[in-house]
Amino acid sequence: MHAINANTGTSAASQVYTTRTGYATNEQTAADTAKSDTVTLSDTARQAENKWQALAAKYDVHKMSAGDMRSLSRELFDGGFIGTGEMMAIGAPTSMNEDPFKKHDLLSDMRHTYQLSSAMGGHSKDSSELYLKAIDVLEQLSKTRSAQMV
Repeated sequence: MHAINANTGTSAASQVYTTRTGYATNEQTAADTAKSDTVTLSDTARQAENKWQALAAKYDVHKMSAGDMRSLSRELFDGGFIGTGEMMAIGAPTSMNEDPFKKHDLLSDMRHTYQLSSAMGGHSKDSSELYLKAIDVLEQLSKTRSAQMV
């Protein structure tokens, strides 16, 4: 069960993800201005942040098997970080003859596939937005994982 913000209809997990993305985007600006803001997270938001951190520690989006991809997409969906469309994009089979044990770079593969299909007119506006959001989530997960390794 996800806590939903009555004003926006978004889950706490989505708000944490969006907030994390905003912080990453504004990181340089914050450092330049030397201002300090205080943010208080609700218990639900704190739980979502903990779940995000756990997913980043558990999954390396640059080295995933087919089973890992499906598990990650499901856990991101169940955590409220992505919707159904993004879940399907992240968990989609890599080929008709997919080797379930072969590891590959999911993030790079998704970027490459998106570029190819876009160049050939293979995306509607909606499918393009879903695919780009899925790529963005994987990028942010990778950044979180990298930060944990430091």
